[in-house]
Amino acid sequence: MNEKQLKKRNTSDLLAVLKTASGRRLLWRLLQATRVRQHSFVPGDSAATAFHCGQQSIGLFLLAEIEEASPTMYAQMRGEYLSEVSSEQKEIDRLTQEMTHV
Repeated sequence: MNEKQLKKRNTSDLLAVLKTASGRRLLWRLLQATRVRQHSFVPGDSAATAFHCGQQSIGLFLLAEIEEASPTMYAQMRGEYLSEVSSEQKEIDRLTQEMTHV
């Protein structure tokens, strides 16, 4: 398999994962774990900074692959995540209200 065919297969594989809600949730968790949208610097701790930079490097690679395969997918994944968080917060608020009105 040549480089072009391999790249096409890799993109196809990623798109297959992105087509499913569970695949998007998994990739979102990986992006969050790799601190893609956070600072890596840890004042006074060069080892921790280096560790976070390594995590972030993998996340940036994954994000670039996602954006190349489907430019709008990151925004969709973010929207789905925020919607889920909002739903969970509403449920917490509802339960809190129930507990305070007992």
